Amino acid sequence: MQEVGDQKTTLKRVLVISPAGQIYGHDKVQWYKATTERLLTHYFNIGDMVVYDSTLKMLEYSSASEMRIENPTEQEIESYCDADFAIVRASNFIHNQMQWHRAVEVLERTKLPVYAIGVGGQAATRDDYRLNDHNLKFWKTVSERSDVIGVRGTFTAELLYANGIKNVEIVGCPSLFRTRNRNLKLAIPDSIEKVAFSTRREVDASYASNPRQYLSIQRDFLLRTAESYQTTVTTHGENEEKAFFFKNEDGMKQAREAFFRDGWFTDETVDRMEKLYKEAMFFFLRVEDYDAFIREQHFALGYRVHGVLPAMAQGIPGLLVKYDTRSTELADTHAIPSLILNESPSDIKAMLREISFDDFNKLYPLRYDNMKLCLDANGIPNRL
Repeated sequence: MQEVGDQKTTLKRVLVISPAGQIYGHDKVQWYKATTERLLTHYFNIGDMVVYDSTLKMLEYSSASEMRIENPTEQEIESYCDADFAIVRASNFIHNQMQWHRAVEVLERTKLPVYAIGVGGQAATRDDYRLNDHNLKFWKTVSERSDVIGVRGTFTAELLYANGIKNVEIVGCPSLFRTRNRNLKLAIPDSIEKVAFSTRREVDASYASNPRQYLSIQRDFLLRTAESYQTTVTTHGENEEKAFFFKNEDGMKQAREAFFRDGWFTDETVDRMEKLYKEAMFFFLRVEDYDAFIREQHFALGYRVHGVLPAMAQGIPGLLVKYDTRSTELADTHAIPSLILNESPSDIKAMLREISFDDFNKLYPLRYDNMKLCLDANGIPNRL
């Protein structure tokens, strides 16, 4: 039992649908144990782990474990009935490529409440709204089993509304609330020396109409940033970057070939890019390691939502490059300083000096309160 005000509250056992990593220390997340060879050949998005860790840090619970939705045993399904509720990990789960396997069946058999906090839709355009039967059935189940679904922003709210799901509330992303600091305020520091630049090379036509141009602009932006500041490249899952981080010779050789083929490396830029990759690359398998790293930086910018948002939660100002519906939606929801790049900025220092966090600072406590209201409305014990 835990004292909450004048009342005693029994902490809850939570089941997580589609977790991203292993829990340790109650509310900390690390990636699954794997050999270096496995890490170098298996792509995974570190951002999923950050959101999972951030969600756990918002909640108050006794234990959290996975609800298996792909081939669960009868014994496992029976054990789920002892839990208090299930949550869907916040991610880009609202789209027609998502496979929920036996999730609806398991939820129907357990009769558990199921909550989604900070989930988002992914679509190439705002016209791709109609969910197929498989995905619509899952989200209708979540809607029926919860008072309100907490969504990432307007785009996702409209997507669900267009599919007949109307009990939604815009709450933003858990990663911005991971430190549980409602009074968070950001400003450009008087002096910027160390910058964390998050890269995102994984791109196709659904993200950018001209992937090669997208990579060229991003590379030039990175190099100009490195000319102006002590820059660390943060990588968030691509196998080629991990090869450089782990200094795997065979992997680096294959990575160079891929980089030249895609236009990420060119004859004119290869020396400078390799120097950054060999001497100033950061990768992490525990979220608390990123927290420790980013607190030593003065600014975070780049293409990774979860290279910028968790930095801002730690009090480090950030700038997000918008490249798809997800990054645009989150930037708009939280009034995060952001830009769309059609060419690399020519003067990075001047660009950063002009950034204002006034809108972000005004909106942040309201979004924080919205997140808490969503958790409270669903009866989810929380620490916000």
